[in-house]
Amino acid sequence: MSPALTNFKTIPMLWLDSALLTSPSRSAGTLCDSDGQVFVKPCTQAEIDFYELTKSKYPDFADLMPLHIGNLVLSGPGEMDIGDIGAGLQTDPEQVLATIQEQVANAARECQTEDTITWVPSQGKKIQTNMSVVLENQTNGFKRPNVLDVKLGTRLYADDAPKQKQERFQQISKETTHHNLGFRIAGMRVFRGSQDPSELDDREYKNYDKDYGRFTVNDDNVVNELKRFIFNEAAGIDEDLGKAVCATFARELGTIIDVMSDHNIRMYSSSLLFVYEGDGEALKDAIRLNTEYAKRSTGPPATKRIDSGIGLDDEDQALEQLPPPVLKLKLIDFAHATWTPGSGPDENTIKGTVHSSTRIIVLKPSWEWRFEVPAGRKITVKALSGTAEKDGVELALRNAYSFSAIKSKILTWHGCELEVDGRTDDEFVAEYASPAANPANAHVNLHARLNEMRTAAVYERREGPRVLIAGPPTTGKTTLVRTLASYATRQGFEPIVVNADPKEGMLSLPGTLSASVFATVMDPEAVDGWGTTPTSGPSTVPVKLPLVYYYGRNLPDDDPEFYRELTSKIAGTVSGRLSEDEAVRSSGVIVDSMGVSEKSKIGEDLVAHIVDELSINIIVVLGSNRMTAELSKRFSTERTSLGEPIQIVGLDRSEGVVERDEGFLEYSREQAIKEYFFGDARRALSPQIQQTDFDALVIYKASDYSAYEKATLSRDEPSSVMQHWTLAVMHASPKDPPEVNNTYLGDE
Repeated sequence: MSPALTNFKTIPMLWLDSALLTSPSRSAGTLCDSDGQVFVKPCTQAEIDFYELTKSKYPDFADLMPLHIGNLVLSGPGEMDIGDIGAGLQTDPEQVLATIQEQVANAARECQTEDTITWVPSQGKKIQTNMSVVLENQTNGFKRPNVLDVKLGTRLYADDAPKQKQERFQQISKETTHHNLGFRIAGMRVFRGSQDPSELDDREYKNYDKDYGRFTVNDDNVVNELKRFIFNEAAGIDEDLGKAVCATFARELGTIIDVMSDHNIRMYSSSLLFVYEGDGEALKDAIRLNTEYAKRSTGPPATKRIDSGIGLDDEDQALEQLPPPVLKLKLIDFAHATWTPGSGPDENTIKGTVHSSTRIIVLKPSWEWRFEVPAGRKITVKALSGTAEKDGVELALRNAYSFSAIKSKILTWHGCELEVDGRTDDEFVAEYASPAANPANAHVNLHARLNEMRTAAVYERREGPRVLIAGPPTTGKTTLVRTLASYATRQGFEPIVVNADPKEGMLSLPGTLSASVFATVMDPEAVDGWGTTPTSGPSTVPVKLPLVYYYGRNLPDDDPEFYRELTSKIAGTVSGRLSEDEAVRSSGVIVDSMGVSEKSKIGEDLVAHIVDELSINIIVVLGSNRMTAELSKRFSTERTSLGEPIQIVGLDRSEGVVERDEGFLEYSREQAIKEYFFGDARRALSPQIQQTDFDALVIYKASDYSAYEKATLSRDEPSSVMQHWTLAVMHASPKDPPEVNNTYLGDE
């Protein structure tokens, strides 16, 4: 790159009206080249320094900014204003980008602007400076770019701002959405944004100036005003297209939040620049072409920039024509931005980006909102109106529910309005023409049938239905079990739920088998989706007291004999509870079985063992016609221990069920273990305390600690010496005496 230019007129550029190509709120004096590839913005030396330092030291943050091509400077301060240059310049468009890159980067830093002691509002006029930054024009490549400038922050002035400026900006913040929401619409341009032709310019754009965001937009109407930017039938952008644009902007915004949260910076009066294709047909074409490009491409090199529509490979030896851009989102305006090592993230600016990720989702009857939240990220959901449920648990109106590391859905049967704060990895609304069209309707019908059987069992004083949910892996078995259990408790029943899948624990650690009576509502925010135990501390949701056996393996196939032994023990305890507790007896049992591959003989044998031990009389098979047929054939002539026939019910796999890769499952298991031992962020840890009579304790100890694995356990009588001891509860061996091997309520 050459030194600073001595004469600005040597640059072969044709300057155009920047209002056609740039942000709708840009100040006077901003310019573009004839091809619209670059954007020249008058600035101060401080802003130039920020661009150059960011590019050299903070590449992750630089990716959030428009590409910085170089700088421009006049031969001497006061010679002429950049915004006054117009005629007499060369106009060859092919020389534009190359000439700028060769001649104008790293402009002289010796030209400093004068300190201004008395601050006077600029009123949008061009700033008095002889310097400019040359940036990639964010609207380049679009046919009809829609542009939105959102100014960020509650506080809009830097520490060194004159007092008059501070007072003026404080007043602006107080009177606009800056105060409560942390952002304001600074300007907007929408293609065919009005039905009234008189409101459109000669390019069919409706322009919203800075006064629109200051005097028209307020806290109450800001969501509807933002919708004007995207949802535009007149331009061919229907609701589906608009939702796709919103979802993509939300993901891009989440990336900006993540990067900003990792950097120590302070920015005042910076903005987010939203740009997307405003012509509906061109937008559809851009989406299609980008999708096709992604399918046939293994992915561009890490250093390739594709947001401009042209990609340069790592060696810069060839140009590859890329599909037209769909949208772009960048941070802009860094006149008052400073790197501040050790100061932490810029909460003032982040507040605006977080608030702008809050959205309202309207669901019609029988619709579902499906969402995925990765590890390390959190969203908050509120039901504002109507009724909504997650896995059968009804969400309380205007109560905030937090979710992290989850793939789930929220369902409404009567319609609802949700407020969602935070970003997801993926989300969409599943729309159904009627309740009967939603696969969850089959779950409601199943619950209704089970409810009839429970009601009959109450009158006849007998056992209620014993249901086992079976099927291949990833068919939604656990979700169905939770839903059925929740529906039952909402009807006043108290079913026993048995977790026979060691891969995921229920009210316990992964690698365990457990059973618990569910007489109260479940906790939709719980790590495992079931609720809390006494080890987790005080909770607004009543805790559960599970019976737990430690299996210590991932799959039942890993040690089928031991698995059979443990399920038999659980069955014995469950049978005892059913015989002793009338309310539980009529409510019955719901079993969440392990995932069984369709051709797994040992898997079906283990399912048959559970059916036999727990006297299962209804088997529900999810997502496998083959398994439904195999189990129907196997149990067609068999009866339970109570003499009942065994019914086989096949249900389709819900289209909302998603794959959970091993990494996701591993993280979920780790979180369940941490929550079990250390509590979670929602409550203080309160270790489980079980009061018992000291004299009634039965205590065993190893007779020879040097040969612990081979030593037998001997009984020791409680004494005062043992007070304040910590006693370890170990897994009992089948060879131990019956009293050692006996079951008990609690964690084993």
